[in-house]
Amino acid sequence: MGYSFVIIFIGMTLLYLGAELLVRSAVQLALDLKLSRLVIGLTIFAFATSAPEVVSSTLGQIYGQSGDIAMGDVLGSNITNMGLVLGIYLLFRPCNVTHTLKWQKMPLLFFVYLLLFLVMLGGVINRIEGAFLFLVLLFYIFLQFYIPPKKAELEEEIEIHKEKKGRRVSRFLQVIGIIASAALLLLGANLMIRGVLQVAAYFGLSERVVAISIIAFGTSLPETATAIVAAFRKEPEIIVGTVIGSNIFNPLFVLPCATIVKPIRFSPQMLFIDFPLMVVFTLLLWVLMVLGKDRLSRLDGGILLFSYLSYILFLYL
Repeated sequence: MGYSFVIIFIGMTLLYLGAELLVRSAVQLALDLKLSRLVIGLTIFAFATSAPEVVSSTLGQIYGQSGDIAMGDVLGSNITNMGLVLGIYLLFRPCNVTHTLKWQKMPLLFFVYLLLFLVMLGGVINRIEGAFLFLVLLFYIFLQFYIPPKKAELEEEIEIHKEKKGRRVSRFLQVIGIIASAALLLLGANLMIRGVLQVAAYFGLSERVVAISIIAFGTSLPETATAIVAAFRKEPEIIVGTVIGSNIFNPLFVLPCATIVKPIRFSPQMLFIDFPLMVVFTLLLWVLMVLGKDRLSRLDGGILLFSYLSYILFLYL
């Protein structure tokens, strides 16, 4: 059994390295090709940072007995982003919350949740529903070009993942980096999924539990690392917007990709327990934004992190 945990650790490490290499290579290549930072931030950066969830969920559809891995990864990643990633960041550095984020992005996130709830009602998400979610994503991206985020937010989000000056590489090596990152993502996700399924079978855990906890944690490692780096660099407070944007992106991008393999059939607990708890986490974050008068404090970070750890403990009880 110890071998399975080693495989999971190696898989998560490769997944993290693949995600970081993909983001850095893709962003650097896009900058060299003179693409605008708006395009990079709203498309290339967003798609690249969702790559771990996409690969893991798709492989979960292949190896898993049900669609719990794909669905659990999406729900679990959204909860992990708000509870773990944002919680850790705020413990290091409190941050301000923009009016746009609080009164435009948050309601939009709840609207995405409503759409997700509607397609989940039948207990299965088929390819047509997956295509519908992807069309909503395209419409969301289209709207973002007309109501774009602030220039400073896009600039800093990209800078966090850029190589320092003097370490730039040729365009050929950037392409090689993208190809290598894809290989690392596939290998890392493959190892992690296989190891997690072995551990689940040994301890009698459901795919739902391991997907929401272990797999979601593994696919959220890049976001966690980014939050810590941003906090130590004392960068402008863009991490909250990044988390909300990722949570909008996950259901609209990851699930459609997973349905390409086969329809996602998930456990009823995901609709009646995990989905409502994801909404509760989002409501909690929104309430903290409102009560904090446009600022999230270290106490808020502690509340989010404690809530996340309590949820993980609840899963295993």
